[in-house]
Amino acid sequence: MAPQAPPPLDIGDIAPRFTFPRQDGGEPFDSQADTVAGKPIILAIAPDAATAPVAQLLAAAGDIEASGAHAIAMTRRGGAPVALVDDGGQASAFFAGGKGPGTVVIGRNGHVLALYRDEPETQIARALQLVQALAAVAQPKPAERQAPVLIVPNVFTPADCKRLMTVYNMDGNVFVEPGHGVQNQKSDYKMRIPEYGRKDRIDHWVVNQKTQALINDRLQRRLFPEIYKAFHYRVTKHERYRIGCYEGERGGELHGHRDNVQANVAHRRFACSINLNAEDFEGGELAFPEFGAQRFSPATGEAVVFSSSLLHEPLHVTKGRRLVLLAFLFGET
Repeated sequence: MAPQAPPPLDIGDIAPRFTFPRQDGGEPFDSQADTVAGKPIILAIAPDAATAPVAQLLAAAGDIEASGAHAIAMTRRGGAPVALVDDGGQASAFFAGGKGPGTVVIGRNGHVLALYRDEPETQIARALQLVQALAAVAQPKPAERQAPVLIVPNVFTPADCKRLMTVYNMDGNVFVEPGHGVQNQKSDYKMRIPEYGRKDRIDHWVVNQKTQALINDRLQRRLFPEIYKAFHYRVTKHERYRIGCYEGERGGELHGHRDNVQANVAHRRFACSINLNAEDFEGGELAFPEFGAQRFSPATGEAVVFSSSLLHEPLHVTKGRRLVLLAFLFGET
């Protein structure tokens, strides 16, 4: 059986490492070399250097470099001494989607920030505007003491978030008694989570295989490699995914908790939460009291990952309703 082709590159995906020779015969370009990593990349792909968007990238290379990004051109034929050679066209097909010239913006962390596959004549202008906006908000500043938390944007797309919110609203409206999941359930279900007397939280357990497959795909492609890079731990397992809802009066005791203190959850290594509708509520931040007073407010689709041993508290939602994907992750050790 022939190996399956990788899924099309999308915003939020980790760009694969690519190494290509330079047309001027210099050292091959390695997208993850120490001299390259940590800065955005604008990668323009066209058949030759006279075709947009490569022509525009070469003309704007000075402005791109001034914004703190790398300007990389890739062509299948000669004519641009600063360009990379893609003789077989494999990179062009993958990054540009096999639909002609294209431009990809790769962020500091190696994740795809933008894909431009239409209007070749304007692709570089749009990409330059994006990296200039990133540079404007990325000015050096003193670090603050905070919890050892990993934040990864764009793990879920807006469409993913909308789909998961629909799952919460439309499916699994059978409630079961509080506990740590019901293994013999054949379909989605809900459960009130009265931790320390809270009254505002209801979790939706994801049993549906299609929904599980969606979540698995996004986390395996966009999040698990970052956990390995940041914490040198390989996630291979997870508890049943949940969609949590926080709404109304909190009640109960106002303090945090740890996720792995009981014997039946001692296997948990990391907790992950991904807001599905950050624009629709106020409050609901994550706090880590042992590390200071900072409050984390992840954007829609953005993952926050932290050790299950950390004391943490989902704060009260003061307006609206917070929907969040919750995952407990672990591995072989």
